[in-house]
This record gives sequence, C-alpha cells and structure tokens, in this order.
Amino acid sequence: MSWTAGTSVPDLVLKPSSFLPVGNHSPFLSILITSSALLVAYLVSGTIYALTLHPLARFPGPHLCAASRIPFWYACITGHQVRWMHALHTRYGPVVRYSPNDLSFVDEGSNSAGSAWKAIHGQEKGETEFPKAKEWFVAPENGIYGINSAAPLPSHRRYRRVFRSAFSSSFLRTQEPRFQKHVSALLSVLTSAATTTIPSVTGNTQGVPIDVLELLNFTTFDIMGDLTLSQPLGLLASRAYTPWVSAVFASLRVIPLAQVIQHYPVLNTLFRLIEPKAVKEMKYRHFRHSADRVDARLARDGEGLDDIWSLVLRSEGSDDALSLEEMYTHADVFMLAGSETTGTAMAGLVYLLLKNPEKMDKVKREVRGAFPDGIGELTMELAAARLGYLDACIQEALRMYPPVPVGVPREVPVPGKEILGRWVAPGTRVSVHHYATYRWPANFAEPDRFLPERHLAGACGGDRREALQPFGFGPRNCIGQNMAMQEMRLIMACLLLKFDLELCDPEVDWLEQRAFVLWEKRPLMCHVREAVVY
Repeated sequence: MSWTAGTSVPDLVLKPSSFLPVGNHSPFLSILITSSALLVAYLVSGTIYALTLHPLARFPGPHLCAASRIPFWYACITGHQVRWMHALHTRYGPVVRYSPNDLSFVDEGSNSAGSAWKAIHGQEKGETEFPKAKEWFVAPENGIYGINSAAPLPSHRRYRRVFRSAFSSSFLRTQEPRFQKHVSALLSVLTSAATTTIPSVTGNTQGVPIDVLELLNFTTFDIMGDLTLSQPLGLLASRAYTPWVSAVFASLRVIPLAQVIQHYPVLNTLFRLIEPKAVKEMKYRHFRHSADRVDARLARDGEGLDDIWSLVLRSEGSDDALSLEEMYTHADVFMLAGSETTGTAMAGLVYLLLKNPEKMDKVKREVRGAFPDGIGELTMELAAARLGYLDACIQEALRMYPPVPVGVPREVPVPGKEILGRWVAPGTRVSVHHYATYRWPANFAEPDRFLPERHLAGACGGDRREALQPFGFGPRNCIGQNMAMQEMRLIMACLLLKFDLELCDPEVDWLEQRAFVLWEKRPLMCHVREAVVY
C-alpha cells in the first residue's frame, strides 16, 4: 500500500480516505465510512449510557431491552407481548425495565410501599396527573381523542360529565327492555342449534356445533348499536358480521405497527407522506361508518328516542356540550369498547367454566335455584341481587383472561414520582401490566387456577382482590364498567338457566392466544342442548 508523499501520521488518523490507494480516492466513500464510524460510536455510547448513567439504569431487566426498544416491539408485533412481559416479571420481579425509557410494574401485594395502581393511575388531590402516552393509541381519523384514550384532562372531565348518567343504574333500568330484546334473540339462536341434535362419542345427545364467541359478539354489538344510537346492527338476525365489524377485528393485528410508527416522530411523518391510498381510504371508511350513524341519529332527534345519544343532546347549549367531531369519535368508542371487550370476557368465562365442571355445576345450581320459574322473572337487578357465585365467576374470568391484558403506559410528570418505594424520573413511561399482576403469586394464591370462591364475601386465603382492576383505575377508569357487569350477569344467567354446553374439542387450550393489545381469538366451538330443568 502506498500513500501520498508528505502525509503525516495525524493526517492518516483523521482522514480515512488517506488509506485508499492513489487513484481510487472517493469522497462519497469517505463520507460513508465517516458516517458509519459516527453511527457506531453513537450506538456504543448510547448503550453505555443506557446501562450506566441513565436514570433507569438501576432498575432490573434484560441488558438488551435497556439498550434498545427492538425486543419489546418484536414481542408486540408477533403477538407475544403478554406472556413475554409476564416472563420478564417472573424473572426480574415486580418492576422491570423493558425498554430504554419504559418500566412495567406489578401491583404487588407484598410491597409495603403502596399500590402501583394508585401511584400511576390514581390522582391525589393537588397532584399532577400521569398523562396517557398518546402514541400508544391509534390516532383518530379526525384527530379527536375520546374518553377512553389520550384526551386532554379538561376534555376528559367534560366527556365524563356528559356520559356518566348513561351508565348509571337508574338509566340502565330504563333500558332493560333493549337488553332483554337482544338476549331473547340470542336465546332463540341457541334454541335453534339445540333442537338440531346429533349423537356424541360418549353416547349423549348434543346440539350441532356452534361458535359461542361469535354469538356473544353478535349480541354485544347489537346491544351497543341499539343502546347508543337506537340503531342495532342486526348481527344476530343475519348470523354474520357486517363489513364494518369484520374490518374492526381484522385491524387488530396492525395496532402494534401503528404504535411503532407513532412512537417515532420522524417515522410518523414519513409514513404520512407515503401512506398508501388504500390504507387512507380504509381508515376513512371506518370513520365515516360511525359518523354516518351519528348523522342519522341527529336527523331523528325529534322522535323522542331514549338512548345514550338522547343524554348527549341534552347537554347542548351548556359548557359540556360535545362538538359534532367529538360525537363522531365517541360513537366509534362506544361501539367498540362496549362490545368487543364484553363479548371477550363472557367467552373466556364460558370456556373456564366448561374446563372446570365442578364450578359449572355450582353456578348452574345457583342460577336455576334462584329463578325456578324460568327466564321470565330474570332481570338485571335480580341477577345482581341473587347470583353472588355467578358474580364471583365473572370476576375470576376477568382475572385469568382480562379483555385488555397489557399495560397502558402513562408518562411520569415533572418532577418525578416515587412508585413502590423507588424514585422514577420525569418523562419515564410507566404502566401496570394487567396479566402479570393478576398471575402474581403475592396477589392471588394458586394464580393459574380458576377459583371463583376467592371473590366471595368473607373468603379467606390471603388474596389481594384490590389488585384486580380489569376496568382500569382512577379518574380515567372505564366509565361503562357498571353496564358491562350488569350485561354480563344478565346474558350469562339466561344462558346458564336455559342451556347446557359442551366443548367440541376439550383438549384444545382456547386461552393459548396471541394478543395485539386485545386478544386474537379463535372460534369457541360448543355443542348446546336445552337444560332438562331450568
């Protein structure tokens, strides 16, 4: 190798191009080599900082996760985030650093420093709220974040004032005929399946196989369409999803991809510039579905309809009144949040009861003993009053199979916060992981067993039932949880009162599912037959 005459040693060190043979000097290659060296230096120095000097360096977790967010993104995109995070907590404890600037917490019962739920999601008087990480939520088409996502605090409080009466017990009592109508439609479909019977391998008579998950989703979507805007979707009548509902389920897998894009401002800006036309049109059609339903409901305002939107319209002229765009956003919110998660919870309960026959027998005896005269006397109010064990079964299903199993990140405000006895710097994203918290042995004895008895009044065994928060915690918890519980009690009581179910393939672990924020569910195929006594 030869060099240009007169080249000094410092020149060789500072100029990578000096190492190139004479005649092959390339300014572009020189820039490329220098840029690569700088990038490597940046990555190395960033990794060293993340592992030693970063404010989160003292928190436990894999070194690779401390240096890069890639392992977390990979777990999310492949649908394995829930069990990946659970495994991290099992190995590292109740606090895990799972990416450079993120901590996941288990609300641990043995920790004397307090509750992670309260520290992160609660808001003491005079304290600053931990805002939700906006990039975690798929950006609404019209830019208006709703009551269940990253709405600014003043807007969120206004939304809750508008909608809180819609989920009160008094309003729900007036809406019971709507619920009963759609539950009757569900029972009619199940009766039809039960009356067409086939012999089983055990010699018992079974109904034709039917997807219980699908029927429960049909029911909850029909109820919410009717309750929200007096426009049921007619899914039970058609025994098929509408294109809009099908698109909702199909889009779940891309939620983590949207979160990745939205997390990085440069990537988000670039995607907006090159976003395929087909994707833009799909998002717009989804938005217009809810918007058109709102417009149709507003056109019927003079008909005296008594639904959730009637309460929304009563706020017009007040400081709390919703704009038209806010109405569009919340019609979409209630159609999805009040339907998919409720159907998911009930499907999980059906499966868990069928896998635990002694629990199934116990809850059937309770329901059939409480309503010996049949369906006609069963109401939401009486179900709540008489069916304590069914309520415990619902709570236990929510623990073992929470409809939203992941942690929803919040950002620690200035000047920082002590969480579970450890100081967390401002700007850190923190969350309480539902699934890991509910399977934590310090919270629930034998956490992998379906034990509804742990939720009964007077139950002993050391379980921390306050750790179970499937509807969220604090001032931003789910506003519709009262309705969801009443709806689940009514539907499950009617189903258990009138029918016996049997899994078509009891060897398949139906709960072994991937999750893309929400669970990716397979059909829950069951044989159904009418109960001998109900």
